[in-house]
Amino acid sequence: AGLAVTIDTTDPAAPGTPDLDAPSDTGTASDDDLTNDTTPTVSGTAEAGSTVTLSSSIDGAVGTATADATTGAWSISTSALAGGVHDLTTTATDAAGNTGIASAALAVTVDTTAPAAPSTPDLDASSDTGDSNTDNLTNDTTSTITGTAEANSTVELTSSVDGVVGSSTADGSGDWSITTSALSESAHDLTATTTDPAGNSSGASAALTVTVDTTAP
Repeated sequence: AGLAVTIDTTDPAAPGTPDLDAPSDTGTASDDDLTNDTTPTVSGTAEAGSTVTLSSSIDGAVGTATADATTGAWSISTSALAGGVHDLTTTATDAAGNTGIASAALAVTVDTTAPAAPSTPDLDASSDTGDSNTDNLTNDTTSTITGTAEANSTVELTSSVDGVVGSSTADGSGDWSITTSALSESAHDLTATTTDPAGNSSGASAALTVTVDTTAP
């Protein structure tokens, strides 16, 4: 009987641009391609049944998968990615061993560095109703607290008495201001923590002790 041999010298088309899966995108938005996950999941489409190789401009080949035989869908959890901006591209290799050109690149930023702790919070002079506007004594239960933190990070203010009492986004210079939720009448140790756009959180700042006194003499 004759032997049927198929000769295939046609390269597969370039796969679609890879996409960072939303659960692996830890940034402010689920589609900003910013993450603190060093082994994120990346997905896309390629020629059905082909072998997909995912490559990083920093780390080289970081994973392979077989595209679905019907839809061409594939998904890869990468090997460990170094910190930095990775241009991730894919190639497809068909059953005959033909490898096509690379896809368009997906730029993913991997950031695992926690921000520095914010500065010690400060009771704004307008909220300090004591004998001095720097004595941290007030009858204002929704006081304004200010400070500095990593630029564009999210700052959370916590009271030793009332728990979390407010949050804000530091501006491009790192300055932030929070008008607290209602504070109990007490001495409060107020600390701030910050979370950067990649989702990394700092340690707590040093504490500011503010005494809230609303009792008339």
